[in-house]
Amino acid sequence: MSGSVVARLEGREFEYLMKKRSVTIGRNSSQGSVDVSMGHSSFISRRHLEIFSAGEDGTGSGDFYLRCLGKNGVFVDGVFQRRGAPPLQLPR
Repeated sequence: MSGSVVARLEGREFEYLMKKRSVTIGRNSSQGSVDVSMGHSSFISRRHLEIFSAGEDGTGSGDFYLRCLGKNGVFVDGVFQRRGAPPLQLPR
């Protein structure tokens, strides 16, 4: 698994190649760093969301999920996800 790309995350000003089954998105701070930094806005939590693939044992179906970790939540395709909500399966 090491070195192989699992997925590509793309935004307006960044591209991130996922090489592990789970990445954390948020903002870097003196208390730690994240895999994908979204800047310094206080609206973004230090650990705002996590994107992960199913099947940690390598037998996953290739589905990806989003888990909101931030206090302000996140909109996904117009639907609001709150912190603590069950992981949302992302469209392929």
